[in-house]
This record gives sequence, structure tokens and C-alpha cells, in this order.
Amino acid sequence: LAAGGSFYILILIAGLDLKWKITRSGSRIPWEVAKMLRRPETSKTPELITDRIIPTIAWMRSHFPLSLERIFCASFLASSSLKETLDCTDLSLTDSVLDRVKQKCVVMFS
Repeated sequence: LAAGGSFYILILIAGLDLKWKITRSGSRIPWEVAKMLRRPETSKTPELITDRIIPTIAWMRSHFPLSLERIFCASFLASSSLKETLDCTDLSLTDSVLDRVKQKCVVMFS
């Protein structure tokens, strides 16, 4: 989901206590939600994203600056020309970092 918006979406999910609902929804649902966050106009409810979620994340970014230190291995940092600290308020930077991280979408059959 962070790849769809920012690391702040993870904080929003935790704050709304949605972790278990998302975990139980299957691996494809978070991937689909991430796609909608990146392109709200493809959603059935773009207003929810553009009028509620994006402004909430913007408010969180301005009030709670977040940085992640030393979470990536040295080879990833070197190949991506990154510093040891990732400034999560820089959405362009975090977006480019998350684009470089290999993501896996697995569909589980029950």
C-alpha cells in the first residue's frame, strides 16, 4: 500500500486499526488499493481518495515529518543513489524508492 501513496498510508491504516482487515483481505486487495491511490480517477469512488485520503496524508506529512534511517542495505543505497536516511515527506523520493523495491503480489487459494 505504501507504494501506492506514501509511508503515511501505513500510519493511517494503523491509526484506524485496519491492519487485520487488510491482512485478511488477501494479497491482491492491497495491490488494487495501491493502484487506485496512484490513479484515483480509475477508482469507483475517486472523491474518497481526492477529498479525504490525500488531504489527510498531506496534513500528516506537514504535522508529523517522518524519516526512516538505515532500513535499506548498502548495495540498494548505492545502486539507487540514496542516503542512509529516507525523508518520507519527500513523496517523489519515496515514490522512486518504492518503485525500485521488488513487490510481490501472490494470490492465495483456499
